[in-house]
Amino acid sequence: MSFWGLFGKDPKELFFNFNPIGSHWRVVTWNFDIEDPSVRRWTLEVHGEKQKVIHWEKKKIETLTFFEESKSLHKEKMSQKNAELMTLMNLAIHSTLKKSIEQNQEFMLTPVTGATTQDIQNETRVLQWIQTTFGTLIRAIDSMKDKSHLILTAACFSGKVPESGEEVLRVMAFNLDIFYYMREDQTLQIVVFNDKDLGHGESKTPTFQQIIKVTKPQFYDEIIKLLHRLAKEGEVR
Repeated sequence: MSFWGLFGKDPKELFFNFNPIGSHWRVVTWNFDIEDPSVRRWTLEVHGEKQKVIHWEKKKIETLTFFEESKSLHKEKMSQKNAELMTLMNLAIHSTLKKSIEQNQEFMLTPVTGATTQDIQNETRVLQWIQTTFGTLIRAIDSMKDKSHLILTAACFSGKVPESGEEVLRVMAFNLDIFYYMREDQTLQIVVFNDKDLGHGESKTPTFQQIIKVTKPQFYDEIIKLLHRLAKEGEVR
């Protein structure tokens, strides 16, 4: 039996029990909705048979907290960096995002009936807008490298929205709130809001929206690139 088996929960075992496979709703956030600008916070959440949450918070004392069904299972306070737990936290971040991406691969490859030549022309034009917009976000993330005073504020939500049951991949980064809806007719609906000067999720009028029928994989590639860059920059260090 380990030391933690004698005196409390083993945080390593709790990480191993945090598995996004089989979940229907997943959340990853970086410094999202925090009041104290000096705090750094990572949050992971999966909803499956049980709701499991991990908080990693950096302030005067670095703290790692595990929850299950809204009940605290374990709180680990670290007086110095714990490389092993940091590695496990980063693995949990990447595995949760990986599941979020893989969840929709079959949908993206399923053809939509009734697509026309006009749809292809419209989607080609729209893809250029998405590539330019997401490219700007990625460059902004890249500019944060090695600048510890800058705070990455972002979030990813994926799966079936608890309130509506809609299937979505939602990414919030900087001022943009991006929704990829997987519709029952196999179309991909993309909706983008610009929350500049308003606060996260406050904009009510989309800056952009489009139904995608023919080139779903190309549009999905763009949001995957964005998520990969967020995951890399958003690792616990």
